Amino acid sequence: MDKVIGIVATREKLPQIIKEISLGERYIITQRSKAKAIIVSLEEIETLEILADRKLLRDIVAAKEDIKNRRYSSYEEYFGSNQ
Repeated sequence: MDKVIGIVATREKLPQIIKEISLGERYIITQRSKAKAIIVSLEEIETLEILADRKLLRDIVAAKEDIKNRRYSSYEEYFGSNQ
């Protein structure tokens, strides 16, 4: 669940906020009672970027299908055993 915190309190509690974000919390930062920003973990940003990239999502789905149907090469097959 998102936590809402004012910008002044954010400055005062930033170390604690960072710790909680690393545990999965999200913070909505307000200024004068209006939401202005959100603090999320790096993992969540990476996930959002992947979800926003339609081509990457299609590539991931295709790769999963290839793995499921055993359409892949091992490292040794691809690069040779001398690498």
